[in-house]
Amino acid sequence: MKNYLIILCLPIFLLSCASPVTPASVNYSNNQKSNLYLPDRAKFIQKDRRWGSQRLGKTSDTIASDGCLLTASAMALTNLGFQMNPSELNSALNLYDGFTSEGWLIWDGIRRVTKGKAKATVYNTVSKQIIDKCIVNGSYPLVQFDNLPNGRSHWAMVLGRDKHVYYMRDPLKNISYPLNFPITNRNLNAFKSIRCIGLVN
Repeated sequence: MKNYLIILCLPIFLLSCASPVTPASVNYSNNQKSNLYLPDRAKFIQKDRRWGSQRLGKTSDTIASDGCLLTASAMALTNLGFQMNPSELNSALNLYDGFTSEGWLIWDGIRRVTKGKAKATVYNTVSKQIIDKCIVNGSYPLVQFDNLPNGRSHWAMVLGRDKHVYYMRDPLKNISYPLNFPITNRNLNAFKSIRCIGLVN
């Protein structure tokens, strides 16, 4: 959609997607070595023909082209028990003014569409400790990759980790099992933003 990122004081970020870093798939459900993990109940793909052609918010962009963050958020909410696919979340966010006119997700929209039962927590820094804290608290970390080869950004949802690997659902990858993303300093530096979606206690 856009090939730049504007940083604001408000918790609003651009929905921009691109081809992600390409890790290998693993059998997450049978991986007994994971020491931090969350339920993996939802696998949504932004290019799914059921919703891929739908407009993102009130823009001319589509979920297929620019809806990675919307799709990752829908997976997180469904995993938390809300049963909300990308189309339904898109409609709900429109109803509750959850997008800016540019199609940026307003993070408080998560609270609005769940009637205060879930929220998105915005972090100003990126660290392994923040990701771990979110998972331990039962929240799903959404991580943003930026400055990819085509100059765009992309969002994915973290399900858990073991000592060496993060397990993720990528809205662009239509595969059975989550992807793995090796935990190295270089790879952690690829994460430009973290937002965690979880239940309100």
